[in-house]
Amino acid sequence: MKKFICSTLALVFIAASMVSCGDTKEKESASAAKEESTTSAETTTEAAESKSAEGAIGKWQCEKLVVDGEEMDNFFGIDAYALFQIELKDGNKGTFYSVLYSEDAKPQEIEWENKGDKIQLISKEVFDEDEVFFVEENGKMILNLSDEGDEEESSAVLAKVDEFKEIPEDIFDDIKAEGIETEESAAAGAEAETTENKE
Repeated sequence: MKKFICSTLALVFIAASMVSCGDTKEKESASAAKEESTTSAETTTEAAESKSAEGAIGKWQCEKLVVDGEEMDNFFGIDAYALFQIELKDGNKGTFYSVLYSEDAKPQEIEWENKGDKIQLISKEVFDEDEVFFVEENGKMILNLSDEGDEEESSAVLAKVDEFKEIPEDIFDDIKAEGIETEESAAAGAEAETTENKE
């Protein structure tokens, strides 16, 4: 998009320099053409960004993960829909919810910004200083989960939904059953170990 704007402006400036030696009527005509061309380019850019932003507004729920090239519909027993639920609202506001990142089981407030072909999700509380982007692909939004330097790309594929699926309160029971430690079970284990050492 930037190339299109720069190319358009370059053509306008070349045309303006060619007619700058003419009389006043030619200068006025070139000035009007330049203004019309610039306005047209700005309108086209704004319309494309507006269309992209309008399509992004709504509720997006994770339907699968792609980790090291392998597709998964759950992560250690947690269904994909509970991993990421993101709502983009008008006014560049929104919410982000993930059972992996939320301590109080409530969505976090975020902001978002249209960056042409992608949407940047912004929240220092949720993403620290990381730049997090949604990229539209075949009607889905792809959330890149890879770290810099990763050999294989990891991502979450989110689909637009009317309503989010409700996340059960016992979502971590499957994880505990598989022997994977959560913060709560780790704290309970540490407390039990301390009690045993005292005896």
